[in-house]
Amino acid sequence: METARLILDPPAEGAWNMSVDQALLETADATGLITLRFYSWSEPTLSLGYFQSHLDRELHRPSIGCKLVRRRTGGGAILHDNELTYSLCVPSQNRWSAKNSELYRLVHGCIIDLLQSEGITSSLYGDMVQNDDPNAAQNSQPAPTVDQRSFMCFNRRSDGDIVIKGRKVVGSAQRRAKKALLQHGSILLGSSQFAPDLEGINDLQSAQLSPARLSQMLARRLFKCLRIEPYSGVMQTDENEAAKNSHSSQFDSDAWNRQR
Repeated sequence: METARLILDPPAEGAWNMSVDQALLETADATGLITLRFYSWSEPTLSLGYFQSHLDRELHRPSIGCKLVRRRTGGGAILHDNELTYSLCVPSQNRWSAKNSELYRLVHGCIIDLLQSEGITSSLYGDMVQNDDPNAAQNSQPAPTVDQRSFMCFNRRSDGDIVIKGRKVVGSAQRRAKKALLQHGSILLGSSQFAPDLEGINDLQSAQLSPARLSQMLARRLFKCLRIEPYSGVMQTDENEAAKNSHSSQFDSDAWNRQR
C-alpha cells in the first residue's frame, strides 16, 4: 500500500502558508512523496487568486485592513479566518494525479460524508442544482444570489463546491507542476468580521466543529478513501529552506502580490 505524510501545522501567517504548500508540491515533484497537510492562519488574511488584480480588493471593503497574499492557484479571493485549510500534494505516477477532476470530487465527497456523520447535511453544488435542491425543506431563508464574476470565491459556485442551504462552505483549487499536483482548499467554519456575509458550517447548522477536531477526523477519512497508509511527519530541512526562499522571493513580496 502507498504511504503518505500527514502534517498538522499550527497557525501561521499567509505568506508562509503558501510557501509551505509550494515547497511540498516541489517535494512531490522531485521525490514522489505524497503529503496531506492541514493548517490555519495566524491572522485574518485575504488570499488573491493567481489571476486576480490586487486593485480589485477594493471591491470587498470589510477586508481592506487584512493582510494580503497571492495564491499560486486560481479562483476568487478568500478571507481566511474562521476556517480550516488543507493541501494535498500527489506525484504524477500516483493514480489520482492523472484524474485531477476525480480527485477533486473524491476529497469533497469525503468531506460531505464526514459532515453527514456529524449530523450536518451538505451536498455538491452541481448535485443540488440537478436535483432542484433536495434540502430545500430545511432552508429557513432563500439561497443567496450567485455571481460567478464575484471578487470573493465563496460568492461563486462551481459543480464541485460543497454547499449547505445553497451557501458555499468548501471550495478547492489545483495547480500542476511538471511531475506533481497540488490541491488545496478552504473549509469555512464560521463567518468573520472581515467577511460577515459569508456564513460557515457552524453558522448554518448550529454545529461546533473546531479546526483541530475536523483535521483529525478528515485525515482518517481521506486516507481511507485514497487507500493510502499515513504516517505523522514534519517539514524536512530542505523543504524549510525552499519555503523560506519562496517566502522572501514571492509570497511575502509586494511585487509578487501586486503583480496584477
